[in-house]
Amino acid sequence: MLLEFKVANYLSFKDSNCLSMIASPSSTSTKEQSDAVIVKGKSRILSSAAIYGANASGKSNLFAAIRFMKKLIFNSARESQIGEKIDVKSFRLNSDCDEEPSTFEVTFLVSEAEYKNEKTDIIFRYGFKVDRDKIHAEWLFGSFTAQESKLFTRVEDEISIGEKFAEGKKVYKAIGKIRETTLFLSLIASLKGENALITNHIVSWFKRLQDISGIGDERIYAITANLMSKNSLKEQIIKALYLADICIEDIVVEQKPSNISELSRLAGADTEKKDVKDIPPFLLKSYHKKYNKNKELIGLEEFDFDREESDGSKKFFALIGPVLEALKNGLVLVIDEIDARLHPKLCEVLISLFNSKESNHKNAQLIFATHNTLIMNRKMLRRDQIYFIEKDKYGESELYSLADYKKVRSDASYDKDYLMGKYGAVPCVGDFEAFIAGEV
Repeated sequence: MLLEFKVANYLSFKDSNCLSMIASPSSTSTKEQSDAVIVKGKSRILSSAAIYGANASGKSNLFAAIRFMKKLIFNSARESQIGEKIDVKSFRLNSDCDEEPSTFEVTFLVSEAEYKNEKTDIIFRYGFKVDRDKIHAEWLFGSFTAQESKLFTRVEDEISIGEKFAEGKKVYKAIGKIRETTLFLSLIASLKGENALITNHIVSWFKRLQDISGIGDERIYAITANLMSKNSLKEQIIKALYLADICIEDIVVEQKPSNISELSRLAGADTEKKDVKDIPPFLLKSYHKKYNKNKELIGLEEFDFDREESDGSKKFFALIGPVLEALKNGLVLVIDEIDARLHPKLCEVLISLFNSKESNHKNAQLIFATHNTLIMNRKMLRRDQIYFIEKDKYGESELYSLADYKKVRSDASYDKDYLMGKYGAVPCVGDFEAFIAGEV
């Protein structure tokens, strides 16, 4: 489970910003949505977090930072990356950042991790500082007891390894010197395989961190289609469509031919707008009830799901697969623009699944960006689950929580106060009427 994610000097984040999934200890917050708090030992962890902000405030940049961190962990040790620049994007609107590395750090809890032949909960804190040319620093700490222990720290190519990180000692002794664009964690994972017990716990957690976009449905409904083709969640997905009042009786997934020209033909008139590699390698056929003139059911009618179903139906289908998979396997699910082309009631339902102990048995977490203020209320979200991102006149994004405001009344209307600008993170809209009239 995610506890904290920190980022600095990346895209629109100049200074260090922290997304915390640790529940607020304040007495007010403890009275709100107790089901949204997961208790693991002494840790009280939020099951979801909503991120609000104006367009271009930095919401997508926060998710891009999470995505970058995960990608570098899985790719930096590959031979194909030798000689390649690191694709990191620092903050460009202040000269102080030009020569400074970008910083990323994540703190997370691994439940029932194997350690010294026992099952225990371990909290890991891992991070690195990086620019386009090299890794400047890297660190890993683990809390196996109440006290945090150093597993390793790295400054440039010098690495100091703690007593509890034997797998790291063996690798460092064998290689002598590490490539400056390779993360030490990634190198251990690639060389030690199953013998890298601690490293594998960390890498496995990052694999369970699922990041999807709420805008490019064609890319993300491949996840749901894949789950259906394996029949692992097909019955649940069809039932969810029914419960969402989407009248689809069945969906059949068929593999497309691998021939590029045939894929282009199947893409039809849209081919010129797409890269062929982005065309999903499957066809989806949906089936609706068909009636005769007396309104008697006579069978099912086949539709091309991609071309003939509504954008809203496709969006819900795209999200329900990852959501069900996250709930089934206890994943951390990150969704940008969760409410794009989705009815507010359906958006509310998806979020409620994570905030309910009845449906969230495996302690899954949902982190999402939204403009939907209807869910900004005490029945849906605790104040420590509500985050805002605001960009100032210098182009710097700041992330903060509603729980940071100490004088918010217990009966306050969060949504109305937010739209009135009491919490910031709303657009400063100019006089468009005067603009159209040519007065400004």
